[in-house]
Amino acid sequence: MKSTFSLLFILLITLTIQAQDKSILFQVDMSYQIKKGSFDLSSEFVDIAGTFNGWGGNLIQLNDADDDSVYSVEVGGFTIGQEIEYKFRYNGAWDDREEFPGAGNNRRYTVAADTNIILVWYNNEVDPDGPPTAGFETSSRSIFQNSLVQFNDLSSGKVTSYSWAFEGGTPDTSSDAEPAIRYLETGLFDVELIVSDGEVFDTLFYENYIEVNERVLAETKWWNESVFYEIFVRSFYDSDGDGIGDFNGLTEKLDYLNDGDPNTDTDLGITGIWLMPIHDSPSYHGYDVVDYRSINPDYGTLEDFKNFLSEAHDRGIRVIIDLVMNHSSTQHPWFEQSAANDPQYRDFYRWSNTNPGYTGPWGQTVWHSRNGEYYYGLFWGGMPDLNYDSEALKDSMFAVAEFWLSDIGVDGFRQDAVLYIDEDGSQLKNTDETFQFWQDFNTHVKSINPDAFNVGEAWEPTNIVLDYISNDRLDYAFEFDLANAILGSVNSGNAASIISQMQKVYDVYPFLQYGTFLTNHDQNRVMNVLGQDINKAKVAASLLLTLPGIPYLYYGEEVGMLGQKPDEDIRLPMQWSDESNSGFTSGSPWRNPNSNFADFNVEVMSEDQNSLFNHYRNLIHLRNDHEPFQLGELEFGNSTTNSTIGFSRFTDGLSAYTVLINLSGNQVTSNFTFTYNAVNNNELIDYYLEPILFSEPGFGATTPMNDSWMLHEVELAPYEIKVYKLAPRGLSNEDGSRNIDSFELMQNYPNPFNPTSTISFYLPQASEVKLQVFDITGRLVSTLVNEKRIAGSHSVQFEGSTLSSGVYFYRLEAGDFVSTKKMTLIK
Repeated sequence: MKSTFSLLFILLITLTIQAQDKSILFQVDMSYQIKKGSFDLSSEFVDIAGTFNGWGGNLIQLNDADDDSVYSVEVGGFTIGQEIEYKFRYNGAWDDREEFPGAGNNRRYTVAADTNIILVWYNNEVDPDGPPTAGFETSSRSIFQNSLVQFNDLSSGKVTSYSWAFEGGTPDTSSDAEPAIRYLETGLFDVELIVSDGEVFDTLFYENYIEVNERVLAETKWWNESVFYEIFVRSFYDSDGDGIGDFNGLTEKLDYLNDGDPNTDTDLGITGIWLMPIHDSPSYHGYDVVDYRSINPDYGTLEDFKNFLSEAHDRGIRVIIDLVMNHSSTQHPWFEQSAANDPQYRDFYRWSNTNPGYTGPWGQTVWHSRNGEYYYGLFWGGMPDLNYDSEALKDSMFAVAEFWLSDIGVDGFRQDAVLYIDEDGSQLKNTDETFQFWQDFNTHVKSINPDAFNVGEAWEPTNIVLDYISNDRLDYAFEFDLANAILGSVNSGNAASIISQMQKVYDVYPFLQYGTFLTNHDQNRVMNVLGQDINKAKVAASLLLTLPGIPYLYYGEEVGMLGQKPDEDIRLPMQWSDESNSGFTSGSPWRNPNSNFADFNVEVMSEDQNSLFNHYRNLIHLRNDHEPFQLGELEFGNSTTNSTIGFSRFTDGLSAYTVLINLSGNQVTSNFTFTYNAVNNNELIDYYLEPILFSEPGFGATTPMNDSWMLHEVELAPYEIKVYKLAPRGLSNEDGSRNIDSFELMQNYPNPFNPTSTISFYLPQASEVKLQVFDITGRLVSTLVNEKRIAGSHSVQFEGSTLSSGVYFYRLEAGDFVSTKKMTLIK
């Protein structure tokens, strides 16, 4: 009996080990590298470096056993679901000939339960003259009804023609290399691609490749109505001349962000603030915390912070703070007592008598020596990780959260490094324990304040980020893949990346629950990424602030601040004016401002109506003033040019806002087709586009179709952005009935203006029209129209070059209809 039990036990252990021990066959095609002479197969070798071998510290060499230029190696010891990162190298060296040198790109893979085979071309460089081989992918195969799917071409070799067939798609065929296809009906649908070089054909067929589901809209939250602004307090504004930004300085500048008066539009329009770490810390950045209940004395006192918080709330601005829960400083009393082997605090951190030997996700040292022992610190030795296997530590940090929410009154937390909270042996991120922790913590936060929220920094691909917002773990997380797609499309002038990733994000997340941004405090600033091109920066801002999500701006982004790594140089003082030290301080700044501050600052750029600052300001107010940009659904339009993007945002059945953007530096003419069903049925044959922002007066009537509507031959200047309101003519009654007396006077654009602006109006019938302009005292300044006009849309130019700066009013009289609106002239 005893012997039988022992055998069964050994068998179970063996089976368990076998079930966990998965192998991966790594294969890399070197044929093109050999062909172009960058790899000498007689004297060189290729190896693999990744998270599983200390990034090459344990050399794993690949071999070409059958001389087909495809090098292979099988590596074991993986577990199902394990996520790895890796890249291939030459000769076991980091000499800038490894894959994607300098870009920081790593290949990623999740170990599957069945066979694991990876076959890639080195550096993704495919022989362009090889035989055609069909290949494609989409960012998402499971989508919602009416989604636009961008198909990305992965075909290799010499391809001169493409022939696509899309079951259930609109259109159902295409000869484009990378078509965008809309799916209107639910179901499972096949996709086929045939590629050819004129002589050789290759076919790829996938059955049930696209799954289309019915959309179910979920409830949105208060944060969906917000535009957030990320602030590094040290660099924002110095009130006392010590060269370091502080809370009193931040309070002084709140009116710049939002003056609290909904009738003014000169402020930036920010409704949320994210503060980088504000706790006491030995480092300039504050991510190594000494006391979680303290205020960094460089920034002021706790009373200063409370005053700032109160003033922000008075202006309708919510405030969230960085809560660095993954690690502390080595100077934190908890760590000092833990290192001294105090039993009360010993297990607040992870300790080992010997060095466990494994490294971190990017090959870094994670075990650090102290007093002959080793403690775990993922990022560096000065920031030891907290150990959440300790219930006492967990309770202590939960109490910290309660202090800031209940006693101080912040509105939520930005959670740093959420991937790494609770390790499982050598699995350092995305563990089951980590997911459980965030579920517990979020439950705790909601018990204190149901309206408080947690936004997480999960710097991972979208499919992994989703794990952090499911099952009530975090309220939402930042979408890094989407940020990369926006900047990638803007830089390339091709809309495919942003359409593909945005549609994926829109389909797979809970409705609108994701944070959007361009770059943040850990990345080179957006102006550097975009080659200091103001036009590209405007396009990127337009995408950020009109597409779905909860947008975040990094301070100074709106005035084109520059900054490249090291981190200190992407966190430089805010550029307020062209005065000494960019108006940031009257003393000696903790770090000198950018050299471009004389031209790129708030004071100078606010006076230029075409500046990047005013572009951001106009877009933020557009989002704040028009609910569909905050809470609306999304529909991409089909465009006839790949350098243009068109989409609609809508929340009801009567109107939508349509955005058209030219991503390129060339003049383009494009057709846009939409299937926005809410305004598109057999009765609504007369609807129009009212100019809202950056747009000339509308196109008039669009062309109705059976299931769609089209904008014909839209001309877009280089990097031009147009924003329109799509409205069915005369449907102003709540019950949807037609109102033939729907006269309308639109807001002039631009507003403020200098020296000219366009005033538009609509007449449902021919009318005697008088359009006049008055100054603020009621004195008549100009009569623009005084005649009979036909039914339809009309626009006139108002010239203000001879007038003084100030507020003016324009009034439309048409029969019994009278309407007056305000405009502002700034010189």
